[in-house]
Amino acid sequence: MKKKAAMIGSALLLLTVGGVTALNVINPNWRENTIFATARDKQLAWLKEHEKEIVAWMHSAYPKVESVQFDWNTLKVRPVSNGVSIIGYNLLVKGTFNDIPETIIFVDFLMETADSIPKMSQIRMNQPPSIKKDDGGGYGFE
Repeated sequence: MKKKAAMIGSALLLLTVGGVTALNVINPNWRENTIFATARDKQLAWLKEHEKEIVAWMHSAYPKVESVQFDWNTLKVRPVSNGVSIIGYNLLVKGTFNDIPETIIFVDFLMETADSIPKMSQIRMNQPPSIKKDDGGGYGFE
């Protein structure tokens, strides 16, 4: 009887682990609003939720930018240093704008910790919108 219960328990555990793994492969965004959400998941969910506000802010700074197509896979959080110590963190997302694939745009948020959720009051652009050159560089879009 104990062997049968152990086999059933093992099978259920294996099915559960396999199901969660399959769910993660099929739909990696399932964790965004669960207890399994990582800091990156929460930051990405916040960015997607505030996408229209971010685009409106970019349009106010650069009126020729009508629409932005973010590449959410480029989300990065990096430390900001004064050369001696880390003074904050920068969240960066890359994308294109105005449905032109040769363009490039970056949006940055200054954060206190690497796990912080961004705030609209901390939005900035470290680089202006630009158009890609053939040599890998870019020139300003104005």
